[in-house]
Amino acid sequence: MVFGAFVADYKNMPAPDFQATPGTVVQFPFAGYQQGHRRPGAFHVFRYEESSDPRQVRAQPHRHDFYQLLWLDKGRGHLVNDFSEIPFEGNTFAFFSPGRLHAWHHQAEPTGIMFGFTQDFIYTNADEPGLLGRLDYLYDGVPLLSLSGRSAKEMSQWFALLYEEAGHNLPGRDDIVRALITIILTRGRQHHDSNRAAKACSTPAGTVDQATGSLLVQRFRVALEQHFPRVLKVSDYVLLLRVSRTSLNQELQAVLGQTASDIIHNRLLLEAKRLLVHSSAQSIAEIAYHLQFRDPSYFGRFFRKRTGMSPGAYREKECAGNGRS
Repeated sequence: MVFGAFVADYKNMPAPDFQATPGTVVQFPFAGYQQGHRRPGAFHVFRYEESSDPRQVRAQPHRHDFYQLLWLDKGRGHLVNDFSEIPFEGNTFAFFSPGRLHAWHHQAEPTGIMFGFTQDFIYTNADEPGLLGRLDYLYDGVPLLSLSGRSAKEMSQWFALLYEEAGHNLPGRDDIVRALITIILTRGRQHHDSNRAAKACSTPAGTVDQATGSLLVQRFRVALEQHFPRVLKVSDYVLLLRVSRTSLNQELQAVLGQTASDIIHNRLLLEAKRLLVHSSAQSIAEIAYHLQFRDPSYFGRFFRKRTGMSPGAYREKECAGNGRS
């Protein structure tokens, strides 16, 4: 009996060979990964050092249409995360939600394990946000955690076990893989919250924040990321989540201090900045239409109101500051 489609691990299987056009943001589709232990449409896992990158597309701004977790036990370099550069050196846990823009620049080639999985594999949607909806660290802030000592050893062991279990085409394999993902992500949350509390010196480690505890906030966040940028009207999310506009705004205001419109506009602004900086081959008009603005002039007014400068001036300033042309 076969328990789900499965492909075994072979070192000579092809690594992703994505096309990368200079001045654009590369999209890495889940279906493009053919190496390692994998179940099509569900997950893949392979050793980082066995994945070739002949066109150096990892060094270009890119994103995935799936969730990606990495454990890098060796290596050195920095990660470009949106508009900042974050150094890393061994014993690093990296995590990326779909659509999160980043690029890798290696000074010493990393080794470790890379695991990707789809939203459907973890049963996440706007009605049942589940584990992924509770983990705000997957969507905001720095997507790297540097670990040491016992914490690093433990994370390394969980990833090694994940790699091993994913290679077993046995009954219950998917349940074990999901359990290991849950452990890794939850441990990551504990480390992240502990670091945040230590920096703030105000919130005790282990305290559950309000956003984590609010189901409606989780549902809205998952729905926004799932449908962005196609769905941008509050009225559409009210219908999608089956709540009133008043209830949604009251909950978001109480938990996050923002209305639904504020959050959608902030997400739009973030994406606009990403494309202006990292997708120089796209014109400002093309970016405006991509973000569902009916006219580039509307986009210009929206952007200027929130930044104090035009999209063109912002692009020029940021690209000059980062040595881009």
